[in-house]
Amino acid sequence: MGGEQMGAKLQLSQANDVQLRELLTHFPQITLAVLFGSVATRSRREDSDLDIAVAAKQVLTAQERITLVGAWAERIGRPVDLIDLYGVSEPLLGQIVRHGRRILGSDTLCGYLIARHLFEQADFMPYRTRILAERRLAWIGK
Repeated sequence: MGGEQMGAKLQLSQANDVQLRELLTHFPQITLAVLFGSVATRSRREDSDLDIAVAAKQVLTAQERITLVGAWAERIGRPVDLIDLYGVSEPLLGQIVRHGRRILGSDTLCGYLIARHLFEQADFMPYRTRILAERRLAWIGK
């Protein structure tokens, strides 16, 4: 399961969905993977990390997260920012859903993720907007 089984380094300039899917085959517990951030939007720089959100059959343990991050970082030669979709909430969940690119997982799993985002947005965002407006008024009077 470690990086040594995955072969040579994968450069981000060559990282496409097919290659990322191949990396994910070494981790069969992952059922959904969404690439997001600068790599997904194709606005990456030389120092960009790989932002990837994943869902497994159950919440990832700390050891599983360490193994995943280590294997992917070793393979691509860059830092990896791994988000467990079981624990992510708004507003990051919204960024992943709106700007991410699915590289693994069924339409059904993606649909559940979108539905969760919509419910959380309806529940959470009005409070966030109100709190930010109150802080803005208290701090700068606008």
